[in-house]
Amino acid sequence: MQKDDIYKDKFIKQLLSDVELEQPSNDFTKNVMDDVMQDWLTNSVSVKKKMPIKNLLIIIGIVFLAVLILLGTDVHSLVASWENPFVKQLNSILIQPIHDVLLSVVDRMFSLPRIVYIIIVAGISLVVFDGFAKKMLHQS
Repeated sequence: MQKDDIYKDKFIKQLLSDVELEQPSNDFTKNVMDDVMQDWLTNSVSVKKKMPIKNLLIIIGIVFLAVLILLGTDVHSLVASWENPFVKQLNSILIQPIHDVLLSVVDRMFSLPRIVYIIIVAGISLVVFDGFAKKMLHQS
């Protein structure tokens, strides 16, 4: 094993002895930095920001509120009682199908076993605890 290392070392020394080092020009650093800047300007880096958790929670809250309003107030029956043909068509095309889908989703959610809810609550709790732990570690 050492013979190979010695051979490589002698070989490299022989190669390097035949090579002369060149001196860079006086403005070498300036030219390299100009090339780097030109490349940086043409291929600018864009950073995509993550959606803050606050905005995500607001969106989820608005959707949840809309679902509660649609289910709780029975909007489709209120709209169906109106005599306007446009409103009746809007109800039959948009509001009634959304209401039916939401009711079926709620029915399926209530028919899930309890262990599913326990796992969901445990997962959410772990995520929240992890966030608090990271904040506490960064503060200390």
